[in-house]
Amino acid sequence: MHSFIVVAAYTHSKCYPHFNRCPRQLDISNATSTGRIEQKCVTQRPEERANVALLRHGLLGSSPVYPEVAFSLDTLELYHRLRRHHPQLGIQPMARALCDLHNVNYTKLLRTQMSSAFDIYLNILQIARERCDFALGRRDSNWRLSNSCPCCHIQLEGEPALHPARLVAMDGNNSAKRVASAGAQDKRIFKSSYFLSREVVDQFKDEVKKRPEDDAPWAPIGDEGGDVTDGQTRTTSCAEHWKASAAENLKRALDIYETTGIFVSACRHGFIQIACEMVRSGELAKYPLALLNHTLDVLGDHTAFGYDIGCTFKETVARSKLVGPKAAACQVLFAVCAFHGYAHNRQCQLANHPLYLVGFGLEDLEGLERVFSGSNPVARLIRYASKYHWMQALDLHFRHWDEEKYAELSMFLYNNVRQSLTIIRDYSIDVKHLQAELNITDADIEGWVVEEREFLSGLKDEPEERVLEVAYVQALLDRAKADDKAVDYHEDSRRTNQLEAVRRTALHALNLANSVVGDFEKKLAIRTTWTPVDKKYQETLSYLRHREYHRALDRVQHLVMQRLLELSKANMSGTSYKARTAIWKALKTRGKAIRTALKKYNALALQMSPRAPSLQWKDVVTYTFVGEFDLLRNAYSRRDILTALWTTPRNREIAVKYFKTVRAREELKRADVELRRLETSIELERREYELAIRATAPHNAVLAAELRAQLRSRRRVQAIHVARIGRIRALPGYSGVSEMCPPSGVRHREVWDAGSSRGTDEDDTSTAMRPDGPLDDDTADMDDVFSDPAANDEMIRMTEVMEIISLDR
Repeated sequence: MHSFIVVAAYTHSKCYPHFNRCPRQLDISNATSTGRIEQKCVTQRPEERANVALLRHGLLGSSPVYPEVAFSLDTLELYHRLRRHHPQLGIQPMARALCDLHNVNYTKLLRTQMSSAFDIYLNILQIARERCDFALGRRDSNWRLSNSCPCCHIQLEGEPALHPARLVAMDGNNSAKRVASAGAQDKRIFKSSYFLSREVVDQFKDEVKKRPEDDAPWAPIGDEGGDVTDGQTRTTSCAEHWKASAAENLKRALDIYETTGIFVSACRHGFIQIACEMVRSGELAKYPLALLNHTLDVLGDHTAFGYDIGCTFKETVARSKLVGPKAAACQVLFAVCAFHGYAHNRQCQLANHPLYLVGFGLEDLEGLERVFSGSNPVARLIRYASKYHWMQALDLHFRHWDEEKYAELSMFLYNNVRQSLTIIRDYSIDVKHLQAELNITDADIEGWVVEEREFLSGLKDEPEERVLEVAYVQALLDRAKADDKAVDYHEDSRRTNQLEAVRRTALHALNLANSVVGDFEKKLAIRTTWTPVDKKYQETLSYLRHREYHRALDRVQHLVMQRLLELSKANMSGTSYKARTAIWKALKTRGKAIRTALKKYNALALQMSPRAPSLQWKDVVTYTFVGEFDLLRNAYSRRDILTALWTTPRNREIAVKYFKTVRAREELKRADVELRRLETSIELERREYELAIRATAPHNAVLAAELRAQLRSRRRVQAIHVARIGRIRALPGYSGVSEMCPPSGVRHREVWDAGSSRGTDEDDTSTAMRPDGPLDDDTADMDDVFSDPAANDEMIRMTEVMEIISLDR
């Protein structure tokens, strides 16, 4: 028999600590609304553990054998719910609030005691969840990854094939750091279904070697493997821009951090697929390779991955010995994310931007930016946490994130369908007008992209001989300027000493220019010095002006891209006030630099033949304009394309609208399939729970009760989905299929066939859960909500009002 004395029991109601001298019972003092103190006795049975006795009365002790402080389960669940919705609420403020409520002094010990009790409470919830999953037949270790999103993972009989079958985004984030020395005494390991182990990730560390010439002095000692760009045969401008941005992040990844961030993948609906830690490094190639390999092992073929450097990662995967053959066999597709894609060069956009990829619909593949925006508040709490609590906090956040994404699933489809219908209605008019005006077809507009891609791919680097010729002509121009400044000593001998100094400087510059000209004439084997009347001189001078034009345009592009990235960071949720202020100051300075660069560009544009278009501030500050820089840069060095239809700004704008209408029609097709998958998954889940409750209730009533509680919670959300599905199908212009189809997977089909159909009338609905009546009254009431259109519409309106209120706040 275990004897113990509980000094105080804390609840979130006003309960005062009560000291007890009896070793086998606990008196708990509860203050009622009238101020009268009531006492309740907790008796410890023979051979019963202390916490078992407390749990029978809704309390959980802070230590396993001799607990002196206990917390009510309601209080722990309240903190659990608060923590899920507001991750920045740590243990300490909650413990202080309890102390204020109980009118006792706060101590650090109480914070430790509450942390211990909360850890055990979360462990209990995890065990209960695992037992429910086992009863539901969810026994595969990868069940969450392969079933978390019903719109991506459930397949139906007779549904049209989607290519790609699913859309997944992946990216890294350096906010969730963890100090290496924090929590060293806590040796516990938290197992999460969301994270790959470090050992699994390190299997890919040798797939990409770091380039020696790219090593930086600030790189951490012992950094293993290269980043994504190191896998390229030839570095592209996209890789250079990404590498420069990554370098700035790695500079701040000091040695004090063991975990420098997380790398995550999520489906297009926002459900977290898989994640891993970034350990003492930046965004190395082994992290996306590990996630890609695991995803292909679980989900299989025809998956498309969006990555902000997806163009380069595609080549890295192809060269990987471990992942390359598997990716080729699974017909994996890669794309750059829509927003990041506008910072890539035009050739990359035409090949990898979702706007020009068949089957991607209106998906922007930027879901990870929203995930990281939501996880940034968690990062503030876990910077100095132990490994156990670091993983525990992120697992808790990701689990709550997935639940919220499930609750928003029908709204996601509703918004996408409405957006697609609007795009088709509005943009089709402009496209038809242009086609009638130019007497062209859809095939002609699509051919413009092919022509532009061929033009850009045909451009070659500047030959060395041309570079020398340009430098030679520039030297001739410099010599002519120096010769004009040189003054005659005899004519100007009576001038001031200052003029004499100018003369000496000019003569020195002239001598230097003569030396430079002679050096270039020797390298180019020029026997007679070129003069302005020579044909070769004129050709090179024209090329020189184009070169200066290109450099001015490059300067504008560089500044605009920096402004674009700074704007994205300034508007990101979780950016501190100090950082946000610094970014806006940099944006103000950047704006002045852009205006100066525009003046220089416009002056050079006037010298082009034919004259290049001038640029205005209102044009370059739009992020969609970034893709036009390559056209401006190259169109005026190749006159043969100036007459092409695809170079006209108006035609290019209409072409973008055309491709958006094409993607919108693809989005409607995908949304129709996903809508039916969601509808089938709701019925499939009901039958799955029905079978589990029937099988569990006779021998484990407690587990059956937990399953019923889970079902009630899910049905509450699913009632919104069913009502919103009806609203989607009622939208003007929507013509999707409304018939429910059975699932095609072996496991899902077994559950579908074994479970009972809900029927069409309310009587069948309310009694379908078991032969002798409903499983409980709450489940029957939930079924009634499903079949009441008025209640559904009212619920939808209330939900939308709450969403508007939350956004306004």
